[in-house]
Amino acid sequence: MSRIHCSPDTTQHQESILFPKTTYSPSLFTSHQLKTDLHQVREVRKFQPDWILGILILCAIFLAWTQIFAFKRFKQVIRAPFSKRFINQLMRDGNLFRERISISLGLIYMMCFSLLLYEVNELVLEWTIFRIQGFLLFLLISGFIIAFWSIKSIFIRILGEVFRTFQTTHEYMLNSLVFNLMTGIVILPFLIMVIYLKSIPMVYFCLIFMVFLNVFRFVRGFLIGVSLTKFSYLFLFVYLCSLEILPLLIIAKLLINFARSAGA
Repeated sequence: MSRIHCSPDTTQHQESILFPKTTYSPSLFTSHQLKTDLHQVREVRKFQPDWILGILILCAIFLAWTQIFAFKRFKQVIRAPFSKRFINQLMRDGNLFRERISISLGLIYMMCFSLLLYEVNELVLEWTIFRIQGFLLFLLISGFIIAFWSIKSIFIRILGEVFRTFQTTHEYMLNSLVFNLMTGIVILPFLIMVIYLKSIPMVYFCLIFMVFLNVFRFVRGFLIGVSLTKFSYLFLFVYLCSLEILPLLIIAKLLINFARSAGA
């Protein structure tokens, strides 16, 4: 009896010779040893404001209207940036500045470019401009773009009057208009991915693509100016830099100063 009371009760341990005690070994699927340097918590917005969807729907409506009622001119606008022959055909078939297709595609460009800058601020820069957010910030960016292109167009026309280069000035402005109209159409699908995927690499891709189009537009403008034999190439290069590059540098400098003052 003493042996019975002294021996441990093995029935409490659910194991036997057939089912021994489970032993665990280290798993092959271990976590990595890399440590992140980014400790900033970014809030993920699951739902977009309704006004962004409304702007995208407006862009789709204007694009559909253009393809239904002005499909021939739409194809000419798409082809014009790639060949001078299509530019000449665009000029022969009418004045693009006074046609309704310019209004519809111009609105697409203005809304898409403004919305892209809005998303750049939301995802990358995160600036607070005069405590304005949402739709009011979008309207502020749109007003700035309209004012910039209006002032630039007036300045180009004044220079055309001063130097008596009416035909070349008209062709140069038509080249800028065509590139802007095509830009809005091209960045629209990428902009949709930026908005709903919140992809920062896609934002940088759109910005790089915009820079590429502006460089291409600058080269086309230089080739248009080359047709003028009364001006030297150096003068033409300085003239185009003053119109295309200098305003962008001034705007970039103002934005950097604003960011520094806001950070301080």
